[in-house]
This record gives sequence, structure tokens and C-alpha cells, in this order.
Amino acid sequence: ENRASLREMIRAIDESSRAAGQLLDHAMVTFRTDSLERKPVELSALVAELVDRLRPVAELKDIDLCCHTRNVPALPGDAILIQNAVRNILDNAIKYSAAESRVDVTVHQTALDAVVTVTDAAGGFPDPDTTALTERFVRGSNSVGTIGSGLGLTIAREVAEAHGGRLDISPSDTGAGACVSLAFPLQ
Repeated sequence: ENRASLREMIRAIDESSRAAGQLLDHAMVTFRTDSLERKPVELSALVAELVDRLRPVAELKDIDLCCHTRNVPALPGDAILIQNAVRNILDNAIKYSAAESRVDVTVHQTALDAVVTVTDAAGGFPDPDTTALTERFVRGSNSVGTIGSGLGLTIAREVAEAHGGRLDISPSDTGAGACVSLAFPLQ
């Protein structure tokens, strides 16, 4: 009984800590987007470094975190905000993926955009309409039992929009998971 109570307390503290961190991140994003400084951002290098930093977290769940980057031209933006957006998407992919699965991160260029795509095998979204998932404090029905605040995709969307880009959410090509993309204009 004591162990069960202790586990529940630790979980509540974890959840509170995560929510406070996400609220601070959201406040930082709001502040920085109000006075967005645009400097050249090497997206491929930024994403590769972030994947390297999060790889130990993924390995704790035996998740293979794979990074496939192509050199894309530097894009005008705020590196801190972009890193925060990508980190939130990666955190979600790792958090919701089952042990011994794989998360793929790609960076590529389209005619107009530099795109970061994170694909997991975490089951995807039960509801095909994912629009609400980018609203503050909204979590999918598959999030029961998983610690989170419902701000990660909100932060990612707001960062993309502040840069004139977009956040796209869809099922993965295999249908076994989610595919979340951040597109940032190159000009």
C-alpha cells in the first residue's frame, strides 16, 4: 500500500514538473515570437545535434532513434524556437512509442521549404481529425496513463507559424504510427 502511494506521489510530481516546464516553454515561445529575430539556421545540423542529445532517452526504452538529414540551405529563423519545436515533437514520439520500436527523423528540402519529419510506430491517432491536438492542453484519447501537458504540439505549431511555416500531422505511411512535419520557408 505504501509503495503504491509512493508511486502515485512520484507520478503526480513528475506530471506537475512536466506541466510547469511546458508552461515555461510556452511562455518563452510566446515572448520570443513577439520579437522574432531571424538569423541563418542550419536545420540539418540543429536536428542532428538534438537527435544525438535525445538518443540516450530513447535507448532507455530500447527505441532506435534514426536521423536522416540532407543538407538544406540555411533558413531565416530563431534557432532556439525551432529546436524547442522539434524537441517537443521528438519527445512525443519517444514518449508514446512502444519499447523496441523505431523513430525516424528526416530533414529535407522541397521547392519552397525546409522540412523536419518525425515518424513513429506508436499507433497513430485514434481520431483522424488531428486539428484539436495543436490547441493548448488538448491531448489525444491515446494519452491516458502517459504524463504530458497537452502543450507540445501547440508549441511546435506556434513556432512554425511564427516563421511563416506549418505543422502537419498525419498517419505514417505504414499506418502503424504518426508522422509529424514542421515546414519552414527558406525565404
